[in-house]
Amino acid sequence: MKYKVLFFLLLFFGSLQAQQTQTERLRNHLYLLASDSLEGRMAGSNGGLKARQYLLKQYQAMGLEPYRDKYIHTFKASNQAMILGAGINNELANIVMVIPGNDPELKEEYIVLGAHYDHVGVKNGKIHNGADDNASGSSALVEIARQIYAHRDQLKRTVIIAAFDAEEEGLFGSKALVNYMDANGDIKKVKLMMSIDMVGWLSTGGALSLEGSSTLKDVDNFLHQLGEKKGITIRTKSFENSIMTATDTEPFAKAGCPTLAVTTGLKSPYHKPEDDADLIDYDGLNLICNYIAELTLGLAADNPPLVSSQRLAAKHQNHLRPFEIGLSLGFGRAGFRYPGSAFYGKTGLEGHIGITTRLNYKRWSLQAEALYNIERMPKPNLDGTVSDVFGNYSKETHSSLFVPVSLLWNVTASGLFYLGAGANYRLLLNHTDIYHSNLWGFHYTFGFKLGQLKISVMKIFQLTPYYIDNTKPKTKSLQGGITLTYML
Repeated sequence: MKYKVLFFLLLFFGSLQAQQTQTERLRNHLYLLASDSLEGRMAGSNGGLKARQYLLKQYQAMGLEPYRDKYIHTFKASNQAMILGAGINNELANIVMVIPGNDPELKEEYIVLGAHYDHVGVKNGKIHNGADDNASGSSALVEIARQIYAHRDQLKRTVIIAAFDAEEEGLFGSKALVNYMDANGDIKKVKLMMSIDMVGWLSTGGALSLEGSSTLKDVDNFLHQLGEKKGITIRTKSFENSIMTATDTEPFAKAGCPTLAVTTGLKSPYHKPEDDADLIDYDGLNLICNYIAELTLGLAADNPPLVSSQRLAAKHQNHLRPFEIGLSLGFGRAGFRYPGSAFYGKTGLEGHIGITTRLNYKRWSLQAEALYNIERMPKPNLDGTVSDVFGNYSKETHSSLFVPVSLLWNVTASGLFYLGAGANYRLLLNHTDIYHSNLWGFHYTFGFKLGQLKISVMKIFQLTPYYIDNTKPKTKSLQGGITLTYML
């Protein structure tokens, strides 16, 4: 008897959900996922587990098949101890399903649609519900999957639906899926990965952003035309280039897959307690679901043809480009030094701006910079008494063209960390009647990169004496600074 009751209850709720509009279903998903009872869905928390169970039931009720016979794919993160601390002890896990394609050949190729369901939990006693980030993407993915499954007879390629865990902690869910697919020989079959992340503020942002359109050949016009057809403004960007943000496209891109990062931007109260479900643009979210569903159906049917451009964003490349050029800005300390004498120097501020170029071969780089440099260095009165020398300093400003050339060794193939040394030339642009205008020196440097941003530290030792007058004490300079370079 109890099984009959359960059967009729499932039938009733399934019928009720079928009668709802997509907008109503989106609202229901989102209010549940962004409710206080889930306590911000932090990875490994009870709230995160409840979100996973809810989403799994939604996908199973549609009839979606598990990927490689498993709906739930557990994994460990590199900072597992931190994530699972403070009484949080549930497993980290992705939900992964497939909607098989029908073409004898193309069904072996994959389009991956992903959205992370975790958020940042409770901070300073306040629940961060993460309605836009990323209950919006998780809710949208459910309804996009529903539409694709309803039209599965149109599919030539197979579509993989992935709900990622632990994105906020370091993209660990998407990294785990990439590793799992790679181990099973599937990652090379991925022809496109789309990450749906923060898509709940369309009316405020005014457009849906698709970042990475140039990782595919000849799709830009189609993306915009489909937007016009579906009543949504599309803003395409050739590549993801923000160094401050990352989404689940990154592990797939680094594995060589074309990617599209789908978002309405950072208009919502990002990582703040105010990111609640009542602020979401549900009509806009409904439009986004319709757009992504039809986009996926078209690309899965090879209409338009889905072809990789073999190009990746600079931040996603695992190797160094043969040639790089960037804009540099930096600051540091500089001062006179007096080798072989009793005098001592003090340091003042310096700043520099210019261009940096690199030639890269495997793990070696030849770097040349052209920098306009200004130094304001304290100088003792070398013509006065002993007390003047040690106590009476004046400020002297030098401007110069500074050209350091460095041979760098990259600790990793991607140039994540590097160190090196080299020679430098400085052309003084003032005080040429007192100082030599052509100065030479050597330096050492080390640094690291964050996407397209390079941060380096350089220590510079001048070899050429400053003064033309040989009766003056031998005077050189010592300089150290930090340079930020944005590689174009």
